[in-house]
Amino acid sequence: MVTIAIDAMGGDFGPRVTIPSVLSALEKLPDLNILLYGHRAKLDAYLHQGTASSRLEIIHTDQQVGAGEKVSAALRKRESSMRMALDAVRDERAQGMVSAGNTGALVAVARYVLKTLLGIDRPALIARLPNIRGHSYMLDLGANVESNSENLYQFALMGDAFARVMGVKGAPKVALLNIGSEELKGNEDIRLANATLKESELLNYVGYVEGDDIYKGVVDVIVTNGYSGNIALKTSEGLIRYVTQVIRQSFSKNLFTRLLGLLAMPILERARQAFEPELKNSAVLLGVQGIVVKSHGKSQQDAFLKAIESAYVLAKNDLLDQISDQLDQEII
Repeated sequence: MVTIAIDAMGGDFGPRVTIPSVLSALEKLPDLNILLYGHRAKLDAYLHQGTASSRLEIIHTDQQVGAGEKVSAALRKRESSMRMALDAVRDERAQGMVSAGNTGALVAVARYVLKTLLGIDRPALIARLPNIRGHSYMLDLGANVESNSENLYQFALMGDAFARVMGVKGAPKVALLNIGSEELKGNEDIRLANATLKESELLNYVGYVEGDDIYKGVVDVIVTNGYSGNIALKTSEGLIRYVTQVIRQSFSKNLFTRLLGLLAMPILERARQAFEPELKNSAVLLGVQGIVVKSHGKSQQDAFLKAIESAYVLAKNDLLDQISDQLDQEII
């Protein structure tokens, strides 16, 4: 059995989304147990009759971390639904946790409660991005504003292990995101990380990629600092919405373009769904001593369900053990 702790109060919609997603996950995964943390009265409104399960345990708490709450305030809330779910992972009552709550608070509280893995200085957020050949993985997507060369090197090790767990065949191709492909391009941290990664015997490091390479599918893992990674992700989300809107407007000009639009809309919708916040894949916080999955704050039921499934799969595949093995060989 796999036990996952859920912050039921996090995200823009709270129990209205988290509860149906939890019930769907329990129905879909027969060896899944859920520890559900939240305000019991608010949860009960979405727990209809007939949903009682021996694999679902509800733990009441009055506290929750707000969307705009400062990290310092979140750290002081020792009985928030987010903190209690993380405590369950620390105390080995759960193998992972899921939250759609405040990203900054989740990263800070997870780092405080779970601590980082031996050999890792900072955790990083990783997520799957679509490309023309399938998908790749990119980190850091916002857990850290600044990252030095050693942090970037550690991100590469964790990203490689994550890609292997997620089914990338062979040795994943790992690259650093930079402003050019030439050796002398980039700041000092990028250049130092590049030199270190080139010496690694465990990683299939292929050098630099630029922003326009992200969606070409030329590598499996893209490493960057959280500042650049988050901007790249949010820019991509905004761009796909802009392009979709422009095309829709073009198709609405006359009867002929409307007919063309009816044929093209399914294709455009698939492209939009790859990046829309409420539909895109959840991110995983790598580098802490526990599985922490961050679902988007605007997640609807399908997206939050996928986040639960992601935590379940990572727990079943012993993600932490694989990352630790990688670190044992390269760092320690």
